[in-house]
Amino acid sequence: MMNTIPPSQQLLAFELPRDQVDGFILPTQALFPEYKSPASCPIRTGAQLSLFEDVSVAYEPSTWWLDGNCPEHPYFENDGRINFCVKAVKQPLLGYILEGCKLLLTRTGNSEFIPSITKHETLWKAAVSIIQLNPSLFDKISTFLSMDGNAIRAINYAVHRLINSGTLTVDYQTYLIPPKAISSIGRNHVAVRQTDFKGDSCDLLEQSSAIWDLHDFAHLSAASLSPELFGSKYFSHLTNLPRNLTALIRSPKMKTSDPTPRSSDGVIFGELLTPLFTTEMEAVQRGTKAHTYSSLTDALAERIADYLMGRCELRHLTSGQMLRMKLPITAMQLAVLLQNKFYELTASEIEQRVFTRGGPVGDSKDELDGLTMRERIEALAKCRRWLYFEVRNTIKHRAHKLAYEKVAERMLADCIQESVLDDNLLELILKAIYYVGWEQGKAPNLWQRIADIESERANMIA
Repeated sequence: MMNTIPPSQQLLAFELPRDQVDGFILPTQALFPEYKSPASCPIRTGAQLSLFEDVSVAYEPSTWWLDGNCPEHPYFENDGRINFCVKAVKQPLLGYILEGCKLLLTRTGNSEFIPSITKHETLWKAAVSIIQLNPSLFDKISTFLSMDGNAIRAINYAVHRLINSGTLTVDYQTYLIPPKAISSIGRNHVAVRQTDFKGDSCDLLEQSSAIWDLHDFAHLSAASLSPELFGSKYFSHLTNLPRNLTALIRSPKMKTSDPTPRSSDGVIFGELLTPLFTTEMEAVQRGTKAHTYSSLTDALAERIADYLMGRCELRHLTSGQMLRMKLPITAMQLAVLLQNKFYELTASEIEQRVFTRGGPVGDSKDELDGLTMRERIEALAKCRRWLYFEVRNTIKHRAHKLAYEKVAERMLADCIQESVLDDNLLELILKAIYYVGWEQGKAPNLWQRIADIESERANMIA
């Protein structure tokens, strides 16, 4: 989906959530052992957790997952590799955030406070383990960061500074990238709009409203884990497809009562899955339903699969209207949408290792809203469960991908595909879902396959 999370819905506490800041780094030669298969990921708890259930008291934030199960994607069982990639993404950004803080301190006449950033850098990064060692200094830091949007100003500066630092490979694009977005292609490799990163980074210190989407750094972490599997292919492959197919990812008119196309990524994820999720949550809260993370994912996926095949209508969040597919989804449309989900889902899965997602200011479903900085850090340090907005984002993405799997299986079983070509494409879709061939570097690239099909058709006509 080309629409990003509004910065107002992010928790601006960019630390290793529920863990120490510094973590650990293994020797390089130990970081990349051979991955067995996605199905080999260990179950940490040995059971399916109910929604918002605590994981075991033995929970280790840098190696466990908050639903109790390792996500079934290549490399996600490799804790050392994940921690290495996440730290490589976060540490430079944190450094520039502190640099922004120094500039703000100088501007506000608090230059005598600057040496504490160097002397007590870890405290500035809000490592909960040493708050108790210097509570007075921590309270001063907290007051400064909370005052006049200073934390947001420093983050705005840091992101702009990082992109312009020369430490990243930066491609400039305009098509298929929203304003203020960072698209992650691979290790230290991103794409942005050049106009968003012109000028002096210090100018961003004047902006007290959040400009950037911190979720983009979850994308960069996932893309660093495996550029081939989880990196953006918007500019290398999607851009080569016809506009009627790229519209499935661009999601034009997604917030209108008649979005086109009705199966676009933005419509399904943002406009249809959100009210479905809310309805299920309300039923759980009333006690009329009980869900594990797995059963909730399946329930949402079933509804979306029915919708995509034209078998039901669903409520559109923004307009409130009931929406139905005009025609069932085709195999080619399904392939376009699924390829994008490898980029979106894996970033959502890895996000809990990068930062903690919050909700809109004042939303009672966000347990961290309204807490002081100290209270927020202490709450996260003790927390052994997924929070509401973390669950909503990741379960929606999981259900979205699972719905595509269900549709592909139904289309093959019902023999409703229009041609042998569609049949082959559906089989390739299922291979992609299961990452068939990834260990040999042959995981299917569905956008490339569609481009090949379009080229073959053009040659036949010629």
